[in-house]
Amino acid sequence: MRALLRSPNRLVALALGVAFAGYGALSLGYGRLPLGILFLAAAVLLVIASILGIAAAKRVNVVVGSVWMVLGYAGLFLIGSDANVLQLIAPDEVVLFGAATVHLAVGLGARRDVAALTP
Repeated sequence: MRALLRSPNRLVALALGVAFAGYGALSLGYGRLPLGILFLAAAVLLVIASILGIAAAKRVNVVVGSVWMVLGYAGLFLIGSDANVLQLIAPDEVVLFGAATVHLAVGLGARRDVAALTP
């Protein structure tokens, strides 16, 4: 557990994974099935990556951050249209852009030396 807290990538992956699990469950509770499933899948991926080590957490942070950023931009055009299959609403956009910023900042900005990539 102590090693998990020393790495920003592992810590962010775990914290946002738990947060996304809650947000996904909340989305499912409001009947927004596609979005809830997407957030729950991301939560599982992030938590597993945080457990596996720094390299996995770093890669998953960058990938999930990129997906959230693309989905956030797409959502700006999809809200209010018939093509909005994920049933995105304005608060989802705030969550997506905020999470993308954190994921990408940590995934791309944290230490890159060889010592940081060992579990």
